[in-house]
Amino acid sequence: MRNSLLLLLAIFFSLTGGFGQGTQVEFGKNRVQYHNDFEEWSQYESDNFFVYWYGQSRNIAQAAVQLAELDFSEIQSLLEHRINEKVQIIVYTDITDFKQSNIGSEEAFTSVAGQTKIVGNTIFVYFDGDHSKLRKQIREGIASVYLNTMLFGANIQEVVQNAVMLNLPMWFKDGLVAYAAEPWSTENDNALRDAMASKKYKGFVRFAEDNPRLAGHALWYYIAENFGRTAVSNLLYLTRINRSVESGFLYVMGTSYPAVIAGWETYFTKRYQEDQKGREAPAGAPLAIRNRKNYPLSQLKLSPDGNTLAYALNRAGRFKVYLFDLQKNTSNVIFKGGQRNLLQATDYNYPLLAWNPNNTQLSVVFEYRDDLRFSTYDLTTRKTTSELLEENYQRVFDMDYADPFSLVFSASVSSQSDLFLYLPRTRSSRRLTNDFYDEQDLAFVNLRNRKGVIFASNRPDTLLPLAPVRRDTVLPRRTFDLFYLDLEGEARELVRITRTPLSDERFPSAVDTAYFTYISDRSGIYNQESGFLEDFVHHRNQHIFLNDGTEVVIHEDSTLESLDTTLIDSIQIRPVIRQRAVTFACSNLDRNLEALHTSPRGRKQVELVPRLSKSLVLVQALQIDPKDRPADTYYQQIRKRFIRAGEDTLHGQFSHEMPPSSAILVREPSHTNTDTLRIPEGFLFQSRFGFPVSSMPLQEESRDSLSFPVDSRPAAPVILPSPVSAFDAGMADESNTPLHRINTARITPYRLQFRTDEVTTQMDNTLLFEGLDNLAGNPEPGFSPPPAGILMKATVKDLLEDYQMEGGMRFPTSFNGAEYFFVFDNRKKRLDQRFAFYTKNLRYNDPPVFNVPRRRETNILLGQYGLRYPLDVFQSLRATATVRRDRVLQMATDQTTLNIPAVSQQRIGLRLEYVFDNTVETALNMRNGARMRVMGEMMKKFSFKEEGQKGFSFQDGYMGILGLDARYYQPVLKHSILAARLAGMTSFGTEKILYYLGGVDNWLFPENNETIDAPQGNFAFQTLAANLRGFPINVRNGNSYLLLNAEMRVPIFRYLSKRLNSGFLRNFQVIGFFDVGTAWAGSDPFREDNPLNTTVFKEGEEGKEFIFITLNYFRDPIVAGYGLGARALLFGYFVRVDYAWGLETRQIQDPKLYISLGFDF
Repeated sequence: MRNSLLLLLAIFFSLTGGFGQGTQVEFGKNRVQYHNDFEEWSQYESDNFFVYWYGQSRNIAQAAVQLAELDFSEIQSLLEHRINEKVQIIVYTDITDFKQSNIGSEEAFTSVAGQTKIVGNTIFVYFDGDHSKLRKQIREGIASVYLNTMLFGANIQEVVQNAVMLNLPMWFKDGLVAYAAEPWSTENDNALRDAMASKKYKGFVRFAEDNPRLAGHALWYYIAENFGRTAVSNLLYLTRINRSVESGFLYVMGTSYPAVIAGWETYFTKRYQEDQKGREAPAGAPLAIRNRKNYPLSQLKLSPDGNTLAYALNRAGRFKVYLFDLQKNTSNVIFKGGQRNLLQATDYNYPLLAWNPNNTQLSVVFEYRDDLRFSTYDLTTRKTTSELLEENYQRVFDMDYADPFSLVFSASVSSQSDLFLYLPRTRSSRRLTNDFYDEQDLAFVNLRNRKGVIFASNRPDTLLPLAPVRRDTVLPRRTFDLFYLDLEGEARELVRITRTPLSDERFPSAVDTAYFTYISDRSGIYNQESGFLEDFVHHRNQHIFLNDGTEVVIHEDSTLESLDTTLIDSIQIRPVIRQRAVTFACSNLDRNLEALHTSPRGRKQVELVPRLSKSLVLVQALQIDPKDRPADTYYQQIRKRFIRAGEDTLHGQFSHEMPPSSAILVREPSHTNTDTLRIPEGFLFQSRFGFPVSSMPLQEESRDSLSFPVDSRPAAPVILPSPVSAFDAGMADESNTPLHRINTARITPYRLQFRTDEVTTQMDNTLLFEGLDNLAGNPEPGFSPPPAGILMKATVKDLLEDYQMEGGMRFPTSFNGAEYFFVFDNRKKRLDQRFAFYTKNLRYNDPPVFNVPRRRETNILLGQYGLRYPLDVFQSLRATATVRRDRVLQMATDQTTLNIPAVSQQRIGLRLEYVFDNTVETALNMRNGARMRVMGEMMKKFSFKEEGQKGFSFQDGYMGILGLDARYYQPVLKHSILAARLAGMTSFGTEKILYYLGGVDNWLFPENNETIDAPQGNFAFQTLAANLRGFPINVRNGNSYLLLNAEMRVPIFRYLSKRLNSGFLRNFQVIGFFDVGTAWAGSDPFREDNPLNTTVFKEGEEGKEFIFITLNYFRDPIVAGYGLGARALLFGYFVRVDYAWGLETRQIQDPKLYISLGFDF
């Protein structure tokens, strides 16, 4: 019947997840597979990695193998740790596919944008159009796998022991993983600068509470730079050995943890004070955009006339598109989409916005259930039209209108980012580029009366290849430069606008027919720059005209040795004219510009300036007046100074200069160098001769100089003598380190690989099988919770967790009532399937007859088939078909009992459910959000035909069940939770369920109220309706119940101390609660003939009574309870203690003490 599925899931989650009519009901979120691309998987294998891919993610998998092997040795060297197993990398085409994976439980797969997800030694990565971000994900994943193994061990025993005893602050692990992924960056520098300038945080500890990843990243960067790279691995090792961060700092740095923190704060304060000298605050008038909670702003786009600003606000996946009237200072929402999802990483790529040049239409590209949609909002009619984009597009990264009828896309097709010209009317496309280099931000321009596109790309040269380039020889690892593509010409060559190996250029935008503008972090801070194109003589050619009219063209310096000079008629020298860019700075800001867009016709520009408290949107007149180049920040100076010499500043391989002001730096502990002849890394011989070319400081090419042409040749390679691959050096040039050669034809199809995921043995007294007892087989009146038993179970999963098998058993301490179960889940496709089997045997001693002992055995046997169809991540429809047999057998103790036949009851049931769950677990027994289950079930008896006949027949009668369970969790006072629950069920038909109200789930010492009789009726099953504290079980009963619970959960010690090393104190909670509810028979709990208010006394033998006395009195059917409680984690069990007063018929009852196991609702 319907209860069997919940029973099996109860065992599945042990103490933390029994599924009874009490508080523990199955909810759960979903993974939705919107396509069939996951049907077939393949793999590449390298020396240290298995990389799994599917469908069109093959190109990403090849790059992932090479990037992983490229950085593997460096991360091993950083952490100084080894593991024996190969790391598994699972590759997805984009973040949407990434979020559809079945791998990882609901809690384990909670992910955050910008952070790589790992489960065990498996890394999940996806492609967002930028190979440098893919590389960062892989580095972060490798570091996470190694760090987990190093800190928590490789086997189950070590993991459990260290997880309990080693309580690390969040900044420790998150910061180290971020540091290993990318030691430092312009974005990190700006975020930390903004946080320290805001004066919001008083000290590192307060800062780390709100921003653990950035705070930890900055501290690890400081440690590696000033104490040496070896301090990182030493600190990790000693922290694990001593199980204390403070001890690790003391032993490794030779100074206390507070002293290091003080040095960190002083260091960055002085450093940023020097960086700010001579810089300006962003100008422009800030717009009054309503964004009190500072949700991410994106896609700031000015209308062609400059009077309207379009922008998008993204609230954890739920986005809104606004139009802001710059003349009236008002805004309104014109478009909504997406779904709020706090559980998984937010996709901030969508929506994309673009204004039609006609100034009356705004186009929006967004994703809905893995389909790309192109919508257009008409400002005159205020109507929106929508259509699907061409199916070949996997993802669109940026777009701009070329004319009223066509757009330019930067999009991914076959996991390759290229430029396309898209025609909305015909839904057709024309490819503009076709290579594996990444194309990102773009802008349509009309320069010198020719249509073109300026775009950001990490390509090394300006030639567009005619044939595909082998991916195993070169990977796009450079920073992003700007290029110009002439849409009216047929040339296969681009115009390079910038060449900056240590900085990125982003957000190009048109100014007029001569100028364009963009932002660049050339100085270490994103500033505005502008430029224009000019002609120059690239070289000269000889045009040789022969007597027969043939023309031969060669370079001016070349000669034709085999050509008979008598055949030459004439020779002309002609210049070859090409274009190059001249750029100049337009600002010198003290903070990053995050985005920039212009309105050439309206002569305005809009800027997005991020701030810690609230991002500013500034509008001002177009700024294209040249200014002096901004001075480099300290971080940028260090990068330029040491990257060519191979002294990777980002990994602390050298001792660089202190900031210009006197910052406090703690010296690295001295050590003995056993190799006295070896030149330490980071040192050079002092000589009267110049530095070798390979050791000269790296200088970016001056883009202001007109003394040389910008040709199509790649920049000179950066030679790194250090054997460690520098992440930053790879951005400068991808040819400095040999890549792992991969045989792309050696593909191994993925075959099912099962592994033991979990083995559990523990005490358990959860109400299984929804607590439904068969009344026909229960000799004792009332409801008795099961005794504690030993639960043993094992879970086996395949690598992708599409298939899962679980089997287990529970033995009560009385050794009576053993239970066995097996569950198989198939989650490969969108429609999930479940097959389940369950059996239970229980024996009773009946009163003896004529001194002959009687013994009875009951057996429950059920099979189950369930379907789950996810509507989205939070909503699902579920159907469960159950076949159940209840058998009662009199065990043979004499000839009479030997002849008593077994009595069996067979039932078949179908349950339908709607489940909603968007909760997020913030701590143990703490959640945010809402969840709800609405269910209905029909059950019917059937019997098998007599011997010699096949089939079965249905019996008369049926049982129907309707139920609701809704819960809401509201955060209060920062760490606390106000939880509310409304639950109710009713059964109807010729058979019913008897619900006993009162008590709590998993009560260790249950009490029954025997003064209230069960109502008359044909009840097939009985179960518990909880929680109602202040009373014993059976304070009310009936075939229906309604219950309301409210709790205030306060982790009191988290308010008293910021650092809690004790798991007991960290998870200790004080509870205030209020319960109110009722259970009744019939249709109305307040009717006069309610059995609650009626007691019948009989006189005479059973069946021959001759006196009946009916006593009527009043009892309020509604009862309530209130009180206080405590929650604590003891020896791995979550223990609940409640002290409650009951309120019945306006009378306060004596208090009761409840001790139980398992989580609250």
